[in-house]
Amino acid sequence: EELERLVERGAVRDLTQLRECNLKGRLVVEGQRYAVHNALVAEAHVAVELTWTAKLKVPLGKLQPGETMTAHCGFFFRIEDGRIAAQHNYDCFEPF
Repeated sequence: EELERLVERGAVRDLTQLRECNLKGRLVVEGQRYAVHNALVAEAHVAVELTWTAKLKVPLGKLQPGETMTAHCGFFFRIEDGRIAAQHNYDCFEPF
């Protein structure tokens, strides 16, 4: 099976689809880390600026297994009843 490089046009996923993507992701990366740089809260909305890194298990682009993939991200959450009701991510990957 050929690995998708990125979801170029974005995606809307329900909880079941998110779980499936998480399982697939575990085959590709390990040791994911999130370094939070800023977070803002306004009523039921949260915005987070972060850097995501993970070690690759498979080759991807110019990166080889064991090398680190990095993305600079903006995560935006809507909270209802103390739980995440919606999430939007905007990821900017370093060249790979």
